[in-house]
Formats: sequence, C-alpha cells, structure tokens
Amino acid sequence: MYRSPNTRLLTASVLSLLILAVPLQAQESKAVARVGETVITEADLAVATEMYGEQLGSMPEDARRSVLVDALIDMQLAKDAARAADLDDQEGHKRRMAFYEGQTLRTAYMEAEIAKRVDDDAVRKAYEEQAAQMPPVDEFRASHILLSSEADAMAVIEELKSGGDFSALARDRSLDEASKGKGGDLGFNAKGTILPEIEASLVALSPGEIAPAPVQSPFGYHVVRLEEGRTRPAPAFEAMAPQIRQALEARAAQAIMAELRTETNVEKLVPDVRPPQPDDGHDH
Repeated sequence: MYRSPNTRLLTASVLSLLILAVPLQAQESKAVARVGETVITEADLAVATEMYGEQLGSMPEDARRSVLVDALIDMQLAKDAARAADLDDQEGHKRRMAFYEGQTLRTAYMEAEIAKRVDDDAVRKAYEEQAAQMPPVDEFRASHILLSSEADAMAVIEELKSGGDFSALARDRSLDEASKGKGGDLGFNAKGTILPEIEASLVALSPGEIAPAPVQSPFGYHVVRLEEGRTRPAPAFEAMAPQIRQALEARAAQAIMAELRTETNVEKLVPDVRPPQPDDGHDH
C-alpha cells in the first residue's frame, strides 16, 4: 500500500513513541486494529492523536484516524520483530526506555504541579495587577479634510458653518486618500502620535467642534473636527490571558525545579558552562 512521505514520517515518529498496546482480551468495542495477539485500542489512538495529530493539519477526521491507526500497526509490527530479535534486552534499548520514561514522568509531574500553582484565579489576579500598573494613555478621535490652499480650506469651513455635512465634504474634496473614504475619520490616536499641528488645534476643541481656522502642515491645509476623547482602556483580559498564563507557568516551572534541587544532594560532574548567546546584531 502506498503511503505519502508525510505518512511515512508520522509512522517513524509514532514508532519512536513506543506506545504499549493492550492484550487481546481488551474490550472489542474499543479495538481499532489487531496485530497478531495484540489489540490496538481507542486509548492508543487517543495518545497518538494527542502526540501527532497536529502534523496531519486539516486532514478529514476519518482520514486522520486511518493514518494514525496505520502508524500504530506499523509500530506494533516493528516492536514485535524487535522483541523477537532480543533487541529489547540490549543495554542501549534499556537506557533509551529509561530516558523516555524519565521524559514522560517529568512532563506528568510538572503539569500536575504547575496546575496547582497556576489556575484561572492566578491568571486573573496577574492580569488585574498588570492592568493597574499600565499608565493611562489619553486618546482622541478626530476627522479632517485636507485641501491644497488656505482659501479652499476656509471655503469648506464656511460651508460647514452653514450646515454642510463634514463626511460628505471629506469624501468629495479631501486630498487624503487614506481617510476620505471614511468621511475624513482618522480613528483614535494617542497624544503625540499624529501631526503636531493637528494635535495642537484639537486641544482647544470640545467633541463635535470644528477648528475655526485651517491648520497648516507640510501636507497642505486641514479642516479639523474633534469627534471624541477618551483614556485608552487596558487590553481585554481575554487578549492578555494566554501570554500571562504562559509566563506564570514558565516561572512556576523554574521554581519547582529550584525547589527539587534544594531537597536533594545534586552533583554536576562536568564544568558548568553557559551556552553562547545568540547573535542579535548588537554588541553587549
């Protein structure tokens, strides 16, 4: 049967996992394959899915199950052949198995301990602490109409005084291609982030007011209106929570390992050498 390169790579990866299939007397309702006297179960498939499902991308679910079951079958066949050749009794194999067991137990232990220290309440508390420390940022939302001369700008101001529609005039006459389609709306901007000439004119305005005179800048003459002002809110909890959780978990992992080292006499019998720092283009 032909298998794509991705499937062959996945098979090799699953083989390295060394998942133990259950004996034949396992419940038939949970079986997904039989290899000789061994039954491969839904539980085995669940482990393979957890470990390697992402490698299969957006593959349909039935195809995903089929590929993973083929990989588990190949794994069992190779495992049986290796045992028949007494490869499982070699020292190298035993050391690898001990290493894999150590990896698995370390992961299980760290996940359990980190879960005790980093729960939803801890993430929420850290978010509230960070949000409280964020300096307030004043923002304003303004609209403008850019014209090439002061006379043209004054003419637009007069039309607005007579009841003209700001958005319609911006769409019809503004030279600013980026904002004219939005009726001249520049959106919210923090103080110090837009043209200083425009910002200076906005300071004296109340929401809804138009600057009484055109504002000159290197781009031309602006008719400016202040739409509203606000203090920028802190980022939403939902936006920050994943990063906060990741940071808390990393910190907890370091603390757990430090605690374990203090509880046991550890001797490192090779020189303690720091790895070289990656080259970021700066001299340190």
